[in-house]
Amino acid sequence: MNTSPKIDALFAKTRPVCFGRFVMDVPANADLIFGGQAFGPNIETFENGSKDLKKLASSKKTELEAIKHREEVGSLFRSEVDGPTEGSWTLLFWSSRNSTYTTDVWGYLSAPPHGFLYKGLASPIDGRPLEGEVKKLTYVANNLRARQPDEVPTEPGVCLDLGFIKDDGGKFQEIFNIGLRFPSLPDVSFSISSNKDARRDTSFEERRNEAKKAALMHAPLATLFGKVKTLREGKHDVFRWKGDEALFRRPLDDERKGVWHEFQFEYPGIRYDHHNPGWEAALFTGVKGNTAGAQASSLTDDEAIALWDRLLATVRLRVPN
Repeated sequence: MNTSPKIDALFAKTRPVCFGRFVMDVPANADLIFGGQAFGPNIETFENGSKDLKKLASSKKTELEAIKHREEVGSLFRSEVDGPTEGSWTLLFWSSRNSTYTTDVWGYLSAPPHGFLYKGLASPIDGRPLEGEVKKLTYVANNLRARQPDEVPTEPGVCLDLGFIKDDGGKFQEIFNIGLRFPSLPDVSFSISSNKDARRDTSFEERRNEAKKAALMHAPLATLFGKVKTLREGKHDVFRWKGDEALFRRPLDDERKGVWHEFQFEYPGIRYDHHNPGWEAALFTGVKGNTAGAQASSLTDDEAIALWDRLLATVRLRVPN
């Protein structure tokens, strides 16, 4: 593992963070950003929002009642139910003005002090009956609880932003995305995404090789590709996973102004296996706003690799089987 005084100082104090079925150690002052999260359907978090759920559900109901359905009598709104847990509400509504086969099932779920919005969808013609979606929502509601930002649960389940769903069945789709930013390194971003049920027809290595071939077939791209420095590429082990990585240094559009970094890692996992989910990570330097390569990297090659190695080395399953 590469080391660097700057990166060693960054990791002088760390804290664990959990997401999905994973946990990793990050610098204590790193900013953790939760992206999309799905356990079955997408789930949104309302920080300290449990007291606002009734108001949110009522507002959505009013919005739906104002939209007339083109095929059915009445509006898009179908029904509202208290529950399935105390302080929670469920709305059923047609997915569109023309829909007669798909119904949205939204659960405004209370896990004090926070609230969560479960965005389910029932489509009987696609094998997703309404009663099945309501049953899934009920399962999530009954197993959901609030979680402190620094809490890492020890029982099987998935970490949400400020929440936790107890589960060891692995029956539902699981998608989780997080990002890290570093106050002392404002041009650096790191992200991880996991997708338990993702289908990967080609490997990371195959896609990289195809991209290289395509670039070399076009003169402008070949010229740009020739200026990219490969710092490391090939197999890379993280935890118990054997994955692939590619670490590149790229010049800015104006080469005289510096370079930036693009690092990628992928582990394909075993599809549908919640004990072995697929995941990928990326690190960029030279980030300005949300654009990588918009400015020169604040890190040297060795420092960028050291940061990458330190972060990846801590990624692991929170509850290994």
